Amino acid sequence: MWKHEHMGHGRPRYESMNCSCGGSCHSGRRFLTKEERIEMLEDYKNWLEKEKQGVEERIEELKK
Repeated sequence: MWKHEHMGHGRPRYESMNCSCGGSCHSGRRFLTKEERIEMLEDYKNWLEKEKQGVEERIEELKK
């Protein structure tokens, strides 16, 4: 599984998304394989889906 760092509030920080080189700037490697990029993006997508579910649940709680 792709390892990623977390920044404030538990949000994953994918350094390679922000690096102009297309690689992981903080892992010691400059370039990621296609499979690593796909896995990283799938992990990020799953995190976003869970975050969306949490937001929807919180909205429902506040409406009660």
